[in-house]
Amino acid sequence: MKVVIIPLLCLIISLSADQHESGNPAYDFADSIIARNNGMPAAAATNLLMLSVAGYYHESMLYEDSISTPKTPVRITLNNKHVLDARELILREAAKHRIILINEAHFRPQHRLFTKSILSALYQQGYNVFLAEGIWPNNQLDKRAYPVKGEGHLLNEPTYASLIRYAAKKGYKVRAYEYASQPTWDDSVVLDKNGSMKYINYHPRDSVSFIKNEKGEVIQNVFTSVREEQQAKNILAIIRANPKSRFIIHAGYAHINESGPMMGSQLRQLLNYEDILTIDQTELNEKQIVIDTLTNDTIRRAEAFVLVDKTTKKAWNYYGNSYPVDYTIFNASFKDSLGRPGFLFKDVEKRVVTWLKPALLKDCGCVFSAYNPGELKKEHQNAIATDVVYVDNEHVRPLLLYKGMHTIVKKNAKGEYTQFSLEVK
Repeated sequence: MKVVIIPLLCLIISLSADQHESGNPAYDFADSIIARNNGMPAAAATNLLMLSVAGYYHESMLYEDSISTPKTPVRITLNNKHVLDARELILREAAKHRIILINEAHFRPQHRLFTKSILSALYQQGYNVFLAEGIWPNNQLDKRAYPVKGEGHLLNEPTYASLIRYAAKKGYKVRAYEYASQPTWDDSVVLDKNGSMKYINYHPRDSVSFIKNEKGEVIQNVFTSVREEQQAKNILAIIRANPKSRFIIHAGYAHINESGPMMGSQLRQLLNYEDILTIDQTELNEKQIVIDTLTNDTIRRAEAFVLVDKTTKKAWNYYGNSYPVDYTIFNASFKDSLGRPGFLFKDVEKRVVTWLKPALLKDCGCVFSAYNPGELKKEHQNAIATDVVYVDNEHVRPLLLYKGMHTIVKKNAKGEYTQFSLEVK
């Protein structure tokens, strides 16, 4: 994707002195986000997620390192292997199916942008219903083409919201399938001396357990299959309501698995074992080390890919012979550019590098969040930004904006808000 850097003279900026929106409260200083979450039972996991929502992608990765053990390097030979672009594979295989399940790690926005990158081509194949785990039930997405804060906490991350907007713009019906889990539980049991807890509901029967280590940090969540069953049933209802459609389902982690108690497996059973195309993005992410056993070189590519055996024509699968999913794709590697994560420059909707005028930075560190003006005017604090960036004297970073008008909300270290309009040409 070509990136256009616009000169400052192309910006139309007008400060509004009479009324200042504060915008979505999820976009804040990293220290403030961490302080709010540190009293929670799963503080590290919450910080991992909420920092990524607010645009602190690299800071969020530090929490991933603190709560998970690095994976053993994958060793594989490239001998007799063909490197195939992952999009090409998906589009080829999608023609043979009616339903696609593709997953994400909830704190890796690049997975949302990858799914976004295949929506247009899949729509041309007849896929016209898009379902996402991040959307909560009782939303209003059938009445408007953008999400708001109360329709799912994951949607507050700007690339997730852009995925929803883009799907609607391309002509997809956008639907939720998430299970409305219990807001409260009937009972609870302490499981061990570390304070691990099990929460129980009797009608309907359900439970969730939070396993803690010696430090009292949550290291594992254990759910029953109730959520998986209900997700599958909700998807089935949408499929039955759209019998002539083809479906893309953007889920989290192992929910897509076609084996065990997971949603993907439950859905196949409900569909009389119809073949579903399942694509995993989470296992071979950009931090997974992959080594060529012949050369001992690290295997990296600028685009997501799969390895196909030239003799058998089968794609290499991370899960070996167990095959809970059809394909595991190697994530694209990326480097920062201009202080922003490289994956943002791969957005299929061209983003324009937009530098803020020095006069706006005098009282920074500041958080700048960019909004569609109509969405912010109507939704106020429930609006979801198109981009968020933290800027201070040592880290001057641009916004990466789509063409058109934007309302920029600025929050300084004193907690003061100002706003201005900006046109990207």
